[in-house]
Formats: sequence, C-alpha cells, structure tokens
Amino acid sequence: MKRNLVWSIVVLAVISGLALAACSGSAAPAPAAQPTATRAAQPAAPAAQPTAAQPAAPAAQPTAAQAAVPKAGNKTVAFVPKATESTFWLALLQGARDAAKELGGYNEVLYQGVASQADISGQVNVVGDMVSRKVDGLLVAATDAKALAPAVENAIKAGVPVITVDSGVDSPAPFAHIATNNPAAAITAADTLAKLINSKGKVGDIGITAGSQTGQEREDGFVKRIKDNYPDIKIVPVQYSGCDPSKALNIASDMATGNPDLNAFYGACDGSGVGAGQQVKQGNLKGKVTVVSFDVTPDEFQLFLDGYIDALIVQDPWTIGNTGMKQLDKVIKGGKVDNKLVEIPAVVVTKDSLKDPIIRKLLTTYPDIAKLLPPQ
Repeated sequence: MKRNLVWSIVVLAVISGLALAACSGSAAPAPAAQPTATRAAQPAAPAAQPTAAQPAAPAAQPTAAQAAVPKAGNKTVAFVPKATESTFWLALLQGARDAAKELGGYNEVLYQGVASQADISGQVNVVGDMVSRKVDGLLVAATDAKALAPAVENAIKAGVPVITVDSGVDSPAPFAHIATNNPAAAITAADTLAKLINSKGKVGDIGITAGSQTGQEREDGFVKRIKDNYPDIKIVPVQYSGCDPSKALNIASDMATGNPDLNAFYGACDGSGVGAGQQVKQGNLKGKVTVVSFDVTPDEFQLFLDGYIDALIVQDPWTIGNTGMKQLDKVIKGGKVDNKLVEIPAVVVTKDSLKDPIIRKLLTTYPDIAKLLPPQ
C-alpha cells in the first residue's frame, strides 16, 4: 500500500509538471506574437503613404491643367491691333496664338485694343497698360507711326520687347517689323484697277489716316503707279476715312457728286472699300463705277460677291501674326531675329480667281469669311 501510495504521488507530480510545462509553452508564444504583429503593422503604414503620395504628384499637374492655369514660368504676350473691329486682326491674332501653342511655354496671347483707328491716344494708353502689366512681349500694329513711337520705345526700355506687325512706327527701336509688302501691293492694285477701266477715267482715292505708315505706303504706291504708267487716269485727291465704313460712304458720295465723270474708287482698307461699295449699291452704279479695295471683311466680301466691289487686294494676316510671334519668341529667349523686315505678299481676288484653291485656302484663314465662301 505504501509503495502504491508513493507511486501515485510520483505519477501525480509528473502529471503536474507536464501540465505546468504545457502552460509555460502556451504563454511563451504570446509575447512572441506581439512583436510579430507590431512588425507587420509598422511597415504597413509607411508602405501605404508612399503608394498614395507617389501617384498623387503627377495627377495634380496634368498637361491640361498646366495649359489652363497660369503657373510660374509661363509667359504672356499681348497683341495690340489698330482697332478690334476688323476680322483682319482676328486672323492675325489666330496666327500668333497658333505659333505660341506650337512654341510652348506661353500661357496666353492677350488681345487688347481700341474700338476705332481714330483713337490714337487710346492705343498709346493700351501699350502703356500692357507694359504696366509686365507682359513678356508685345506685337503692335500702330495706328499712327509718329504717335506710337515713344510708347514702343518706352516699352522696350522697360524690358518688354516689341515687334510691329502690319503697320510700324517711326523708330528703329522695334526688334522687327512683319507686314504686307504694301508698296508692291499698291502697285498691283493700280494695275488691276487700270485694267478693269481700260486705262482711262477718274478714280476716287479713299485712304486710311494721314499718319498711318501702311496707309502712306498704299497711297504713295498707288498714286505713283497710276501717274507713271496710266496718263489717261486722273485721281481725285485722297480723303481719309480712318477705315470707318460710314465715313467712307460719305466721302464716296461727295466724290461722286463733285465728279460726275468718276468711274472708279480705290480703297486703301476694308472700311474704305465698304463705303465705296455701298455708294455703288445705293447709287445703282453697278457696271458703271469700278471698285478695287484692300482687305476683306464680311460686309466687304458680301459686296464683292454681289458685284458692287470688283477686286480685293487680300493680305495674309495669319502668316503675319504667326511670323511675328515666332520672331518675338526668339527675342524673349535672348536670341536674335533672322530679319528685321519681313514682307508678306498680297494677292488679287476677283470672281475668276475665287475658284483658285490657293485663294480659297487664304480666305479660310479669316474666321468670318470662310463661312461666306460660295461652293466651288
């Protein structure tokens, strides 16, 4: 019995030891599991942060957003036309904007101008305002070569480079001048008109403004060509319309009244052409009085299509604006322009040449003219 009791005590001791060992074994992994869980959690948080942050940076600066929102380093230039009312300036603006888009790095090409070419002081103020806004460069079509010269010179002194387009200033300060070859275009206008009236008759000359460089070139070129080559054509002394159609109509009406033998009008700009065409229309003079005019606007083009204007001397404003912007970009970036004077040729548009694909392509660069083009 005593031996059995001893064995029982021994067995119970062994069982108790095993139980304690088992309890110790289950408790030991528990603390070991805690650091394991901690190690799993610690890398998870940092891993999630870079994963979320890394794609977010590119997403916050998409190409579309960069184009739409001004950012540091993006440049802004401005185009100051003679006046904002002509489709010619809109075509020139589009050429400049297309160039800016092609070049890259430009946030905007502003379009800032006065309502009328007669507002010379207003244009001077616009140039000054653009300088105050610290634009990176200016394209300027001067209404008056002398009056705008100081404004352009001051802009350049202030660190704003200027390139003149279409009509320049009486100063060598601009980095370049991009324009129609006006003397050559005026000669073409004279030859075209002479042919249409069989080289004889009397022509009413309706100009732009006395101070316009463009107007002076078109006036001098036309008058000289007629005097040198067509002795049987007389010219009624020029009167200036400021490219205002209403004023041009009054001038044309007075010229017709004072010169009963007048058989043609020469318009140096779109407004002059519209006024002359309206005089032919209102006076029932189609087929009796010929009109040749520079430029093309919706009103002018419609008078042409209706037969009240016989020929248009059409410029290429898109190319002028595009070339001007590319030259300005070179100056802004510290380079030099290729040529200080770039002259773009003009073309004659008649009912016959309207079928020419090249002519039609040129006319489509005018936003308001493309939709008026008759089908081929």
